[in-house]
Amino acid sequence: MDKATKAALFSALLFPGWGQLYLKRYKRGLVFILPVLAGTLALAWAIVQVGITIIKTAPLKKETVQLANVIEITVDALKALDYFYFSLMLGLIVTLWILSIVDAYLLGKKTITVPTTAADQESISNQA
Repeated sequence: MDKATKAALFSALLFPGWGQLYLKRYKRGLVFILPVLAGTLALAWAIVQVGITIIKTAPLKKETVQLANVIEITVDALKALDYFYFSLMLGLIVTLWILSIVDAYLLGKKTITVPTTAADQESISNQA
């Protein structure tokens, strides 16, 4: 597997920006990692805050907390979120994720060197 494909897979499957880090482009990787991380944390924080509000307004009886109750509260929290805010943040995260994959692939393609002299081409053919 070549560097470009591996970098794109890192950005696609792990986290946006990991492909750039793999290619040793640390600043460029942080350009993707930090906004996506901030957006993800902001969404998680908003969901937790709405969930806390729901729990405070309709407390559960002691020792009756079940998984179904927790799931119901989570679904209610998601419904109570501002749809525009949620869509905007999720859209930005997905867009940055896709851009990170494409950027990592293109950066990986740039780092693959093409032999320019006859000696370079001969050394590569001897290795194969």
